[in-house]
Amino acid sequence: MGRSRECEAVCKAVITDVVRRAVAAGWREEEIALHLADAAENYVMYLATRAKRKLMAANTN
Repeated sequence: MGRSRECEAVCKAVITDVVRRAVAAGWREEEIALHLADAAENYVMYLATRAKRKLMAANTN
């Protein structure tokens, strides 16, 4: 539970910073929100479809 809240707080702070910077650069909040949502969806799809790789040692020692 604490780990989830900490992650949420960090993500919120970073997203707030991104939004502030984008607004300062002239983008509208609606545009920013849509692009953030698209980026989040793309990342979720990446996680869902990435190859499941088992890490193996480079040698047999």
